[in-house]
Amino acid sequence: MKKKLLLVPVLVGLLSISIFTELFLNLWFQLTARGYFIPMESNIFIFKPTIWNDGSGEWWLYGEDNKYYYGLNIDKDNEKYSKRQIYFKILRTDVDDEYFNKHDYKTWFE
Repeated sequence: MKKKLLLVPVLVGLLSISIFTELFLNLWFQLTARGYFIPMESNIFIFKPTIWNDGSGEWWLYGEDNKYYYGLNIDKDNEKYSKRQIYFKILRTDVDDEYFNKHDYKTWFE
């Protein structure tokens, strides 16, 4: 009887985690997708991909969490952006709403 009573809070906890965090999505892609990563400034609970690669790879192009917006450096041939930099980030508090497009990192720095 006690085991059945313990099962309910565990199920409620797992359901809450799946609804209110990005844990299961990020775990799934960390385990199954090549090239998928979570930025060092974020974590597995709060990082949320917002635009995915539309090719055969399963990685994000743009993402966000409660502190930053992230953009994958897909413009590696452009000398303006560092070829070594894997992704860009900008603080949500530094965003200029008039010109900012969270799905175009080139608008983040101009």
